[in-house]
Amino acid sequence: MKKHLSFFLLAPVIVLYACDPVPVQYPPGSSPYPYPAQGASATPLPQPPEVTGSQRWTHAWSKAMEGVAVGGSIGGPYGAGGGLVIGLLTGLLTADSHYGQINNQIHTEQKKDQQLEAAIEQELARQRGLENQIANAAVPAPTTAPPTQPVSTKTQPERPAPMQPPPATPRSAENTSVAALTKPVVTPTPPSPFKNVEVRDVNGDGVPDLWIYYNPQRPSEIIRQEEASQADGRVNTWSYFKDGKMVRREVDNKQSGRPDTVYFYDNDKIIREERDEAGQGTMTYRASYQDGRLAKVEKDSSGGGRPDLWIYYDASGDGEIVVKEERDLNGDGVPDLWSYFEKGRLARRDVSAVGLEILSKKEQLPASAAELTHASTPGN
Repeated sequence: MKKHLSFFLLAPVIVLYACDPVPVQYPPGSSPYPYPAQGASATPLPQPPEVTGSQRWTHAWSKAMEGVAVGGSIGGPYGAGGGLVIGLLTGLLTADSHYGQINNQIHTEQKKDQQLEAAIEQELARQRGLENQIANAAVPAPTTAPPTQPVSTKTQPERPAPMQPPPATPRSAENTSVAALTKPVVTPTPPSPFKNVEVRDVNGDGVPDLWIYYNPQRPSEIIRQEEASQADGRVNTWSYFKDGKMVRREVDNKQSGRPDTVYFYDNDKIIREERDEAGQGTMTYRASYQDGRLAKVEKDSSGGGRPDLWIYYDASGDGEIVVKEERDLNGDGVPDLWSYFEKGRLARRDVSAVGLEILSKKEQLPASAAELTHASTPGN
């Protein structure tokens, strides 16, 4: 009886394990990670990444554990077995909706931020137009020449004009002429009439290098900040704030005129970092953080347009200690080689059948047999 019951409980798991997961579907016109590069003035919203098999099984396993706990509390060992099967089924069926809901929430928040930035840009353009109108109105009108006296038509005898001494040049005028030849006179720039923009010269070289934009409705609240950190007057860092806290920071490290590194924050703590390491306009590096500590890194090391290397870190301790590494050897988005570490040292490696074949053809098998304990796939 127990054997039949065990087979009945494990049969759905075996069937689901043999089936390939259906890739998540996105709205028309969208594209999976990585998304196009972001410009300096307007940042397009990133598209949600494709749900990987590792994420799908992680979600299914968490649901299975919940099912074991609930089923065990109700029906003992048999209830735990039933809860395990139901949890796996529920997790596999709801993985796409679970991650899709998370991506939709992120997409909605980023869309709100983009709308706020567009409204700010429109307000700044209007203010610049008003400033130009004020500057044009302050320019003095050109001086007109005095009217000429009418010439008399009567014939008069010509008389030589008496010789007059040259007019004496005032001493102040002489000093002004000499000063004009030796040093140009600098006209001070009038201060900006707009109260929601503050310009600073942080390094004291006479060139503005920091622009702070405040909320027109709440003058004490910063909504954006631009920096020129290379002392050349060119903005290379853009920081965006919401409710007085930084939510995104874009940096142009390669001096290309567009951001190549983007940092995302939540409650003043970094949660994600993205980089365009190749300078091709696509993000090839993504790091995730937990409580400000590095937890996971995804890389597109081959330039194929999708991640092929995943590195997991121990976010509970100090330092960046690697605990697991996954590699996609054939570019299909699914890991083929797993490396496990203990205290920063390689403990074992697992490889799938596809990965073993690829490594054999490339003659890149580990030199020591102890490094590759057995050929396996996730779940074995």
